[in-house]
Amino acid sequence: MTRPAALLLLLLLPAACSREAAPAAGCEAQVNADPVVRDLITKGVGSEHFKWENEGVLAQARKDAETVCLQGRGVLRRGGGVEPPRAD
Repeated sequence: MTRPAALLLLLLLPAACSREAAPAAGCEAQVNADPVVRDLITKGVGSEHFKWENEGVLAQARKDAETVCLQGRGVLRRGGGVEPPRAD
């Protein structure tokens, strides 16, 4: 690879990454405001056992809320496919 091409690649790489991360970063507030996520976080305050026992449920609730947000923004399409297994 020539020096100018490598330099151009280094300059364009951060721009490509930042565009991809922007929608997910914009959904962070919506994920934290989701009623299921807030309820699990509230129940876990002061109870390490509850946090430990429900960390998988909280992770899935966050993932579901983020998916809804990204679908609402048009980043993810609704459609066919296989739903990933849940850790219940």
